[in-house]
Amino acid sequence: MAASGPRGPYAKGTERREQILRIALEVFTEGGYHGSSVKEIARRVGVTESTLFHYFGSKQAMLAAVLAARDERTAALLGADDPLPGLLEVARRNARTPDLVRLYATTAAEATEPGHAAHEWVRDRYAQVCADIADRLADRLGPDTDPAWAARILVAVMDGLQIQWLLDDRVDMAEDIERLVALLVADK
Repeated sequence: MAASGPRGPYAKGTERREQILRIALEVFTEGGYHGSSVKEIARRVGVTESTLFHYFGSKQAMLAAVLAARDERTAALLGADDPLPGLLEVARRNARTPDLVRLYATTAAEATEPGHAAHEWVRDRYAQVCADIADRLADRLGPDTDPAWAARILVAVMDGLQIQWLLDDRVDMAEDIERLVALLVADK
């Protein structure tokens, strides 16, 4: 296979895919899923709609890829044993990426409708995130605290803090999460 230029077609394809994801994030953030168009994403990227569909088979797949990229970055921050440092870093990172937080919060709220493009993704994501955090918290909690409950509450608080922070950037998400975890593990 002949290389196209010094970096080859794979590198260029990867760069183009990342560019599309960056622009899709901007467009989805501005208009939400339903208020955004593939045509606008293509225009901003400088490609045709068919090029977008070459990389992502549908608008829904593009949104899923944007959200999956967020999850990959989040998973990389979480520690294997003690989730607290990772959760705090996630909160700090979120404070540096308001557009991504806004997209996630909007998508999660819109996806409560069963027909929404991201409904299954959001539902499955919550189940997976709660299970992961419950596993990591299990040995840090007192005997009377159910790890699944603690994880669900922690995730709900994190989501709620994101919305509060979007409305008032004086909210310190990391500090509030740290204080909540301290309360949850205090009885051990």
